Amino acid sequence: MSVNLALSARWISEFEKQLYRRRHIILYGNIHDQILWRGAYCAIQEILQTYFQDLGFPLVTQYDPIDGFTFAKSEMEQLFGQLVNQGITPVNAGNPTPSPASPASPLTPPPRRSPAANVPRAVHQRVLPEDAFAQLRGVMNQAQTATATVIGLGDMLSTDGDRYTAEERNALILLKKCTLDAAVVREGDLQGYRNTAVILASELNRVPLWFYTNNPHVVPIRVTCPSKEERKNFILRFGQQGFYGGEQFEPNSTDGDGLAEDFAELTDGFQTLDLEALRHTSWREKMTLTSQHLLRLVDFYKFGQKDEPFEQINAAKIRQASDQLSQAVMGQDHAIEAVTTVLTSAKVGISMSQVRGRNSKPKGVFFFVGPTGVGKTELAKSLSRLIFGDEEAFIRFDMSEYKEEHAAEKLAGSPPGFVGYEEGGQLTNKILERPYRIVLFDEIEKAHPKVLDKFLQILEDGRLTDGKGQTAYFNQTVIIFTSNIGASDLSDPQTGQIIRPGIMEQVRQQGVGQFAYEQVKTHFQGEVEWYFTSRIGRAELFNRLGDNIVVFDLLRSSHVVGIGQKFLRQLAESALDKYQVQIRFDESVLTVLSERMVQQENLLFGGRRIKTLLETLVERPLNRWLFEQYPDLTVLLNQSFLVGLESSGNLTVAQCPVAV
Repeated sequence: MSVNLALSARWISEFEKQLYRRRHIILYGNIHDQILWRGAYCAIQEILQTYFQDLGFPLVTQYDPIDGFTFAKSEMEQLFGQLVNQGITPVNAGNPTPSPASPASPLTPPPRRSPAANVPRAVHQRVLPEDAFAQLRGVMNQAQTATATVIGLGDMLSTDGDRYTAEERNALILLKKCTLDAAVVREGDLQGYRNTAVILASELNRVPLWFYTNNPHVVPIRVTCPSKEERKNFILRFGQQGFYGGEQFEPNSTDGDGLAEDFAELTDGFQTLDLEALRHTSWREKMTLTSQHLLRLVDFYKFGQKDEPFEQINAAKIRQASDQLSQAVMGQDHAIEAVTTVLTSAKVGISMSQVRGRNSKPKGVFFFVGPTGVGKTELAKSLSRLIFGDEEAFIRFDMSEYKEEHAAEKLAGSPPGFVGYEEGGQLTNKILERPYRIVLFDEIEKAHPKVLDKFLQILEDGRLTDGKGQTAYFNQTVIIFTSNIGASDLSDPQTGQIIRPGIMEQVRQQGVGQFAYEQVKTHFQGEVEWYFTSRIGRAELFNRLGDNIVVFDLLRSSHVVGIGQKFLRQLAESALDKYQVQIRFDESVLTVLSERMVQQENLLFGGRRIKTLLETLVERPLNRWLFEQYPDLTVLLNQSFLVGLESSGNLTVAQCPVAV
């Protein structure tokens, strides 16, 4: 595949079309990047200046409040001064122009010329915006000399009109008058063109709505990041000599075309300056441009880490993962199997959603659904400890804090100009800080449906751009949603009538033993599908979850002892760590716990009820007993106690020999 020298950014064709329609144009978005045009990368000011000169505009000027008016040629400055001070000058002022463009036909591409960066620029004296636009208005409303002006003002404006000074407000009004009063050229080679103003703004909301809304003479055009074809063109052009080890890259071969395709996919959302920085990174880190190292190069540029934790997980650890996770979360074999399967996939790395072996989507996506207190959150924490060795890589978002529609801005940050813009997004900040994470969105059904829309891009593209334009990548994360959808009855808030019956009411009436896991699974899967497709109208999000809905089972009496032992072990470890005292528990503790858990509705409250009972029956009474018996707690050092429970629930503590 050869390099396409004729390739240009997509927005340029729209710019040409609107120019021919006699519109003034607001260019916003990626305006500070280098842009591919006529086979070269140029600043947008250079492109516009050269473009208007090639069309034959005798007067092309640029303005910003710092440099004032600047001109490509000194004679243009003189011409501008004549129009301001003396009135109208002859058409085209003797400048050579291309063949006339017919007003009835599309604009023909102008002939190629040297980039404007190589043309000397004469600088006019600095002029304040209000005075500058007063001068510009007089220049633009004459019909003899075609004039094009590029105005770099948008980033200096505020979205809050109350913050404008009187001078700023007057300047904007004058600029709008320039767009309304600009004349159409009546004669000469540029007959039919309008004197044109092009305004540059990195964000459209920096330009007041009243400036362009219902103004038929002004149209906004977004300047986009390089397209896939442009990114491919970059690597084909610079790959062989611009990257470390690039001599191995053969652009016109099948392998070269495949590598260029991979490069374009991996750099989705990159600016041209990012591509250039990636090239320098390859030299600094001595990472070659080959199919084996391209993925590492891009990931290192994104995340600053060459080796990803998922592929570095010890194979033996994965084989033992099921046993380790089962010790933390008991009675949820189906959920643990689903999690360990994803661990295996992340280690091996084979995927249908990939670029040369690397998945661009999150490493894993789970929707944990089931009764409360059965280990959904605990499994997420345990997975983080297993993969990363600590819980620092685990982050949890309580979705009950995102009930309002505007709360969606919390995740990715407010747009520029709005309150909290400088803080960025709560989610994107965390991923930018550390892209290798387990991310838990707890009780997802409590979030506003508009908030859920943010997850569509994360699940599909593996990335999310915040209000400051920074892109957070999620292809090194495991995304976990938890929910109790289908557990309790869903009632109409107005009438109180039950819309959908929950399974826990049926379990309360019939008992846990009457419900097999398959019944529980069928119920929760059906309720999740109904909720997303019918209740909140987000069928597309449900489809992206696919088979990643993991149903947690009810807490069954056979698992009470195991869960109780886990909590008692934690209590004993706390005593040993704090006072070097050994605490052992008699079998009577687990016997009483099991009896209490089958009473009333305790099983319906899951593992949390086990912990609550042990806190009431053991932890608090034990602390009180130690406080009363040992006023000086330091004497507990190296002592040992056996703790038990009477059938009534009263605590018994006996001192015993220290276990060796």
